[in-house]
Amino acid sequence: MTRYAMALIGILIATSAFAQAPAPQAYDLQAVIAQTLAANPDIKASEQAVETAKTRIDEAKAQGRPQVTGQAGYSQLDEKPSFAVPGLGTMVFGKTDNPYANVALMWPLYTGGMVENMIKASRFGVDAAWQGYARQRQERAAEAAVAYYQALSAGRMIDVVKAQIATLEQAVHVATALQQQGIVAKVDVLRPTADLESARAQLVQAENGQQLALTNLKRIMNLPMETEIALQPSEPALTVPEAAAATTAALAARPEMQQLQAAQNALKAQAAAARGEGRPHVGLQAQYDLKRPTTYPDIGDWSIGIGISQTFSDGGRAKAHEQSAASQIKELQAKEEALKQGIAMQVTNGLLSVRAAEERLTATSAALATAEEAYRMAEASYKNQVGTITDVLAAQTALTNARAQQALAEFDKQTAIIQLHLALGDFPSS
Repeated sequence: MTRYAMALIGILIATSAFAQAPAPQAYDLQAVIAQTLAANPDIKASEQAVETAKTRIDEAKAQGRPQVTGQAGYSQLDEKPSFAVPGLGTMVFGKTDNPYANVALMWPLYTGGMVENMIKASRFGVDAAWQGYARQRQERAAEAAVAYYQALSAGRMIDVVKAQIATLEQAVHVATALQQQGIVAKVDVLRPTADLESARAQLVQAENGQQLALTNLKRIMNLPMETEIALQPSEPALTVPEAAAATTAALAARPEMQQLQAAQNALKAQAAAARGEGRPHVGLQAQYDLKRPTTYPDIGDWSIGIGISQTFSDGGRAKAHEQSAASQIKELQAKEEALKQGIAMQVTNGLLSVRAAEERLTATSAALATAEEAYRMAEASYKNQVGTITDVLAAQTALTNARAQQALAEFDKQTAIIQLHLALGDFPSS
């Protein structure tokens, strides 16, 4: 096979592999959040906690349902059971071999409220777990949104550095042409050339930063790290509420508030269930003997009855349980008060952060417009031999900084809005 043929085959293979490479998956903000809510492992763990809590309701209900048990066995006596009766001799009342088998039914009819309160406590436990799941969704969605904007911001920084490189390349080209004509000194070529190499190094750093941001985003979205994704810019469809009503709305919406209330109600129900253990319990008992030992009197196969039981002393267990529940309730009430204060502080900080971010964005937009005009004038002056290359490079540096500051300001505003709505307890809105 000739060298030409081998090269042609190599090109065809490379072209085919390139053609079959999957296109990057496109994600806007809504798609990022949807993927996170569907696949994030922390959310899945919280969802499973809800399912686990639901099983405890069935466990509690089972305490009040009929319980059926069966037993079977065999015993062998050393000799036939008998007893002596004066004047009558020895009376035998059984055999040495005694197999037995029976089925018994136990049905609690009244438990002093113990079972009912166990069920109630379990239901409040499900509510608490559900509120924890809801907050987990909010936090992971906000984390994904911030990571999404961080990756977009990293991409913007790459664009800024690339624009700087293009400008410096043009500056080197112009300076070289002027130097070749003997109009400017060689130093006018060396300065932009040095800045150009520095900008290319910054580009590598910016690209590494973007890869790290994308890796973090894929981790939150639970995507394989080899997945290629392309982010589509989109704004969060969120508004900034009035400061006066924001805290009240947050206290009503935050799942943690409802979670603490559900936990307190569960403890109250557990204490009531403990008190129920000390009340009289009534139950139905029934038994059917498939095989009775020969030593038992012949009273038929069926037996049924109603029994009542009363615990006069449990060693203080129920009272200790009730006191423990009361202590835990007070602890949760203190946490609830601390949470209220924390939410109020988070909302206040969120509103201030959004306001500061908006003001900063306005300022950076104005600074960018000024920097663009300053650079245009410096470049024109240099080409007309009125200004120096130092003026151009200084203006170009100021322009790059202005572009970077505006990109950061936009990221800060978007992040501040997301964090505010996380504090309000309504993110994501869908």
